[in-house]
Amino acid sequence: MSKKKNRKTGQPPGTLIYTGNVETENSDVTIMQFNESSISEKLLVGLNCLASVEKKVTWYDVRGLSNIKLIEEIGHTFHIHPLALEDVLNTQQRPKWEDYHNGIFMIVRALKFDDKALEITTEQIAFFLGTDFLLCFQEDPDENFHHIRERLHRGQGKIRQKGADFLIYTLMDGVVDDYFLVLDRTEEVIENLEEEILNNTSGTSRNKIYQLKRQLSEIRRVVLPMRDVVGRFVREESVFVEKETNIFIRDLYDHVVQVIELLESQRDMLVSLHELYNSELANRASHVMKVLTIVSAIFIPLTFIVGVYGTNFDNLPELHYKNSYHVMWFIMGVIAVGQLIYFKQKKWL
Repeated sequence: MSKKKNRKTGQPPGTLIYTGNVETENSDVTIMQFNESSISEKLLVGLNCLASVEKKVTWYDVRGLSNIKLIEEIGHTFHIHPLALEDVLNTQQRPKWEDYHNGIFMIVRALKFDDKALEITTEQIAFFLGTDFLLCFQEDPDENFHHIRERLHRGQGKIRQKGADFLIYTLMDGVVDDYFLVLDRTEEVIENLEEEILNNTSGTSRNKIYQLKRQLSEIRRVVLPMRDVVGRFVREESVFVEKETNIFIRDLYDHVVQVIELLESQRDMLVSLHELYNSELANRASHVMKVLTIVSAIFIPLTFIVGVYGTNFDNLPELHYKNSYHVMWFIMGVIAVGQLIYFKQKKWL
């Protein structure tokens, strides 16, 4: 638990304390307004984000949460419940869905995967959906929805023909699409790891397996609550969601279920991969033991011969033969070669 997280201990509910690790000098707020015929976008910094806007669908994209005063002012202006604001700043929240009298509050988590370091990074994204506006709070100042922003500017799809409820569906759909991309990359890593194990069983392969297990557990910790969030979005009737949008949200729920199925499949693959790793280790150890056993079997009769003629008795007739030394080597060679031929016929070699 971080030191910032510890600062919340003992505080009353609704206390605004930023618990994240991304510090920004200013929280940037992008305001995008659009309808079917026009669209405008401007970047505002600080409390200017509360300037009056036209009566269009308005997307307030807040990036950077370290400016608590700004978050508090936004909550006051849009009448966001203090517990919801607390969840915005508490960046360790699990995905959740809350229906307030003046809007719907949701928290989702975006995923990114570093296939070199084999690490999953997550970012909390909070939404507050009103009648004709959507507030989006992102901890990281980097853009997460640039592709959706481009679609809005180009007028692609149905986003500009719909309301704020369709906009939040589109953003959540983008988050879920990134889940598929992350799982595609983890699956590729798992397949490469399988080839690595078959070619060379090493300690690094074992470490990769354990690390991937931890990362898939992290994905599972994010995706399972996401299913509950989208499920409530589908089931709960709200004045802030049009009936025409429900069919798209149901499709989003199906996508989340597919992600969970892919995730469970990859977890099973990792279990099988761990068993393969142990099996390869056992096979290699067995191969080494087989070689050592064959070598021992070859040298047992040779050791017996050397032991017999290495005794200190005078009445060994073979010792007085002129070519006894060469004969002994010849017999030992015949025995060794004969054993090798026999082992080869038995396919022990």
